Amino acid sequence: MTRRQRFKGERHRWWVLGVMTCASSMVAIDALVVLVALPTIQRSLDASTVGLQWVINAYLLSFACTSPIGGRIGDAFGHERAFRYGTALFVLASVAAGLAQTEAWLIAARAAQGAGAAILRPASQVLIIKEFGRRERGQAMGISSSVATLLYGTAPLIGGVLTTAFSWRAIFFVNPPLGIGALVLARFLLAREPRRREHVDWRSAPLLIGALVCLVLPLMQARYWGWDSAAVIALLATGAVLMTLLVLRERRRPDPLMHFELFENREFAVGAGVISSVRFAFVGFAVFGVVWLQDVVGMSPFEAGIAVLPLTLPTVVFAPLGGRLYDRLGPRVPLGAGMVLCVGALLCSAVELHRQHYGWLVPFYCAMGIGMGLCVSPAWITALNNTSVRMRGNAAGVLQTAREISAALGLAVMGAIVAHLQGGRLSRVLQEDGRIASNRFDRVERSIGKAVAATQQGSPLPAGIPADLVPALKSAVTSAVSTAFYVGAAVMAVAAAAVVLLPGKAEFSEPGGGRDEPA
Repeated sequence: MTRRQRFKGERHRWWVLGVMTCASSMVAIDALVVLVALPTIQRSLDASTVGLQWVINAYLLSFACTSPIGGRIGDAFGHERAFRYGTALFVLASVAAGLAQTEAWLIAARAAQGAGAAILRPASQVLIIKEFGRRERGQAMGISSSVATLLYGTAPLIGGVLTTAFSWRAIFFVNPPLGIGALVLARFLLAREPRRREHVDWRSAPLLIGALVCLVLPLMQARYWGWDSAAVIALLATGAVLMTLLVLRERRRPDPLMHFELFENREFAVGAGVISSVRFAFVGFAVFGVVWLQDVVGMSPFEAGIAVLPLTLPTVVFAPLGGRLYDRLGPRVPLGAGMVLCVGALLCSAVELHRQHYGWLVPFYCAMGIGMGLCVSPAWITALNNTSVRMRGNAAGVLQTAREISAALGLAVMGAIVAHLQGGRLSRVLQEDGRIASNRFDRVERSIGKAVAATQQGSPLPAGIPADLVPALKSAVTSAVSTAFYVGAAVMAVAAAAVVLLPGKAEFSEPGGGRDEPA
């Protein structure tokens, strides 16, 4: 009996799930693990503020813009090979990041990490689907999603512990043992796929990457550059032109780099819509919820981070349940229930914000977390299950890109709403009061959280803010954030309405284009 055969049997697929989840966890951790280490990195490498921002953005931008290509690599050369190549690239890039001596070196390594993640992540999802039959895929993807959510939510804490106990470099050196272990186990667990001879239109890669960069970058930077800035407008216009050219080119070719016909599949389109809308709303809900807790309730950043745990922990618990409901009842029940909970949580939170008390938000944070747990993994399975086997990797990559673009779009749109409404309301309040000069309005806006905390502690208020103005400042922040939550709820409601287009029962036959149902 060979070493690989010893892994075979009833438990084999669960070993595969564990290895794929372990490797994908590196991707989840590295998205946010560097956040708390940024000040230390800045001192160590003498990095600029803009450079620090790109330590984060280089990873996210590379991941988002190369995921469709990463998925297509799996379809063209085999998902087992793509998993090994992506994991190896991610490990090497992590080592390079840990050894970085300059700001540019670290940014380049982070971009390489994103490219490795873009190959690794779609391949791992397809391999899970390939290993599990349609009656178990929901449960398997739910478990994988649960672990990824837990690690994504705790990544800043992990980064803080490693940076404090060792060095900022330790946050990158955690990846090589995990990646090498995954590669060794994959060597025994995954059967070598025959080398494929599929021709792919790789010449379209620069067009695809250029289009996505021009679309994603301005969304990431809109809060800093301004929506009406020449850079944002020019990049968005260029991205739209490049994407149009790409669609026209790919629709004519028999060997496209990106299968745009994926969106003609109703289940894929609805699944992608759910994934995108959840990500759009969740990022804004989490980010501006934390801002509100600091500026209105007066919490410290650490306290606000702890306060939003009811938003993420229920997702960890309920993601496997959402997968099991999908396996038993089909997509409509878990997706419908999850989306209704999310929309209701956003609407109720928007209303209850005006009480200006954290306790009233806890039930709705929990409801949002439960709703996400119920609907996210069923949405992925719905989209991928009903995609033909020959383009499943590309489909996973497209979904990942849609997810990341939606996160950037949600943060940009909800951030623009908060900035516009809050700034306008504050200007009116301060002008009517007349005690603060107009050239100090920006400083007052940046000092609201400190003023609230000082009021609670009985300390002098910053920026010359009169104590009797604090309630009006808190009200301005609350109204702006509440409106942003309403927008998030509206976006999710549109996707929730589309869930009725999905079948009400689980179907266990594979779509055309191949067969990967385990024996």
